[in-house]
Amino acid sequence: MRFDSDGFYSWTAADDEGRGSCGITGELERAATLLREALESLAPGATGAVQHVRLDRYASDPAYIYGATLLRLRSEKTSACD
Repeated sequence: MRFDSDGFYSWTAADDEGRGSCGITGELERAATLLREALESLAPGATGAVQHVRLDRYASDPAYIYGATLLRLRSEKTSACD
C-alpha cells in the first residue's frame, strides 16, 4: 500500500494545436515513461513536464499542491530528409 507522505508525480504533455494529455502516478519512472509516450502521439514540437505533487489535505475539494518540476521534454521536429 502506498501512502502519500512522499507525494505523487504529475505529467502533462501538449502541442501547439492544443492537444495533450496528463496524469498522476506514484512512481517517477512511470511518469517519465507516460510523458514520453504522450509526446510521441502529439505533433512535433510538443512539450511536457513531470512535477512533484502532494495532496492538499486542507482543501474543501480534492486538490494537489504542485512542487518542483523534475523533468522537461520536447519532441523533436523532423525534417523531410529524416
